[in-house]
Amino acid sequence: MLTILHGSPSIIMYLFSFNSLTSATSFILSKGNRQPIIKFYLVLHSLAHHILIPFAFTIVFKIPPIMNANELLDRAFGSAKKISHRDKKKKTINKIKTVKSIIGNTLKVYVRAFPTLDNLHPFYYELINLLIGVDKLKMELASIEWARKRIASITNYGVREAKRKDNYREIIKKVYGRVSSIVYEIDSSLKFLEEARKKLKNLPSIDTGSKTVIIAGYPNVGKSSLLKLLSTANPEIAPYPFTTKGLIVGHIWIEEKYEKKKIQIIEAPGLLERPMAKRNEIEKQGIIALRHLPDLVVFIIDASMHCGYSLEEQLKLLEEIKNEFKVDTIVVENKVDISKGKTDYMKISCKDGMGIEELRKEIIRKLE
Repeated sequence: MLTILHGSPSIIMYLFSFNSLTSATSFILSKGNRQPIIKFYLVLHSLAHHILIPFAFTIVFKIPPIMNANELLDRAFGSAKKISHRDKKKKTINKIKTVKSIIGNTLKVYVRAFPTLDNLHPFYYELINLLIGVDKLKMELASIEWARKRIASITNYGVREAKRKDNYREIIKKVYGRVSSIVYEIDSSLKFLEEARKKLKNLPSIDTGSKTVIIAGYPNVGKSSLLKLLSTANPEIAPYPFTTKGLIVGHIWIEEKYEKKKIQIIEAPGLLERPMAKRNEIEKQGIIALRHLPDLVVFIIDASMHCGYSLEEQLKLLEEIKNEFKVDTIVVENKVDISKGKTDYMKISCKDGMGIEELRKEIIRKLE
């Protein structure tokens, strides 16, 4: 179900089917260069009319490895060197055209493989800005595009010269020299893009098209246990550059008459479990990007204080989380099997499952 074209960020449409399907037809639409490719799956149910099943938007950055100046020139000149022809004019023209094609097409692929930054979801835009620098990335991509056009101009001139003159060796030498000069001029840009590619490769695949819930609270209050209990399937770990533990992602599936809807649940271990004053700069950066995701926050309090933090400390962190995310917050008191309920908040027990179904219903109600 995953389609990736030329490394462009693909919008993946997950196909949510019923028990009986008659057929599935896919359509691919493109809005032009460097635009996400959208693949729609139209599902026909055997017992109903044509139904468009809801889909999830997940950005996947697949960018090919980027050669440095020496590697790019070696590939282009090496291929040109293999060209042979009895007619010296045709041989010269073919060599120049080969250099133009290899370098030009390679640089074009590099530019198109990177996402159109201004069209990205704020979460991904913020991540790229923090890790790479949006303005810097735009500048380096512009340098690559400039070089591509400049090399096209140089090689086109060389072809014209070869058609009307017979000093072929001199023409080749001049074209190769000028092309090399341009490619070496963008060597730093190529190296920058290769490092950027490695960072983009490790970004989390988060569904930015679904309603999202973030679970927060101090360590050991039961965040991971709650996420597992709420999730329809086993949660997955998505890499996140600001924490070695990654993001833990689960889902609530909502069955409706003709379709399924998904609510995404995320826990960010190490990022949302202590006061802002105690967070380091890397953790603060991680939160800056993360705040663009949630439609709802579930904050867990352990009133038994077996987590090692006082109720006062936990309530203070709650206020910080509310100020940081500025979305609706559901506060729950976990471990009521131990604490017997010491606050006025919703009561749950991840140990015996008490209150979990009520919490799930409240989450769904809040996100309707």
